[in-house]
Amino acid sequence: MAKIIGYVVSLIGVVFLLASIKPINSLIAGYIPGMENIATYYFAGVGIVVLLVGIILLRRFSGGKQAKEVPIYQGKNVVGYRRMGK
Repeated sequence: MAKIIGYVVSLIGVVFLLASIKPINSLIAGYIPGMENIATYYFAGVGIVVLLVGIILLRRFSGGKQAKEVPIYQGKNVVGYRRMGK
């Protein structure tokens, strides 16, 4: 669930970054009144911050690729497995 939140926050950041582009901003401003009065660099700044927060959330909640069990060797043979806790 936390990974989905990271994706949603990242998507919102991308939308804000897209809103900082003049043609897209004027297209969106037709649907949202008062948006044409906001400078585009505010959208770029907010978009970058929100995108970074989304990326941090994704990296923080990614399950990790470390094995949960590691083999115990005796010579070349595997004699058991040890569980690795987080």
